[in-house]
Amino acid sequence: MEARQLATTENQMPPQVALTKEKLTDYLNIAGVATKLSEKERKNFIEIAQAYCLNPFKREIYCVSYGYGDNKTTSIITGYEVYTKRAERTGKLDGWEVTIEGKMPDLKAIVTIYRNDWSRPFKHEVFFEEVVQRKKDGSINAMWAKMPKFMLRKVAIAQGFRLCFPDELGGMPYTADEISEAVVLPTITATPVKETLDLTPEEKEVIANTTSEKELVKVCAQLQKEKGADYRQTIVKYYNLKKGDFK
Repeated sequence: MEARQLATTENQMPPQVALTKEKLTDYLNIAGVATKLSEKERKNFIEIAQAYCLNPFKREIYCVSYGYGDNKTTSIITGYEVYTKRAERTGKLDGWEVTIEGKMPDLKAIVTIYRNDWSRPFKHEVFFEEVVQRKKDGSINAMWAKMPKFMLRKVAIAQGFRLCFPDELGGMPYTADEISEAVVLPTITATPVKETLDLTPEEKEVIANTTSEKELVKVCAQLQKEKGADYRQTIVKYYNLKKGDFK
């Protein structure tokens, strides 16, 4: 069981930075995805970011486009941390916790959320078999295969907070963990690496535990999809370091 996580009720909604169309367009260009999006997709991204005051420069929203031709898929994604932060800012969150029960394949996560304006806690269950992401051949993708509890916990948090705070979070983009892998992701190629954001210890361990270059490519591609363009150089760095083990 995770320790119950307490929210600060005095935490008020901070002033929002004006997310102009120009600034959001600049982000898409900097992230290197603008040319991969259609005009309709770019407009959709900008409108959602402005409607929910999601700042892409803070990684509150990002856009991932993968696949080619008729198999091209574009997803607008947010992180589950955005849900918890927005819930805290309402002043109504009085803590939350996530527990994992059962064994594979009957694993399930239970998120319990406490609101100070409700007399009873809100509980939501998520079952592994219902949300696990699979590849086109039906096999479980790399991240879910290596860290099923971690991935299941993130989905439970995202779903639970949207349901518990529908007025504040309803209609916001889904997290990457909730979006099925529709097509094979493009192979990551080596590019010059600059100092940038780092991966979590769990994500580094997943890369370190890969046993073949093919598996390494799939794991890194999945991370690229989940983390977004800001982490591309970091993922390439760990890809290159691990790739040397298979030569």
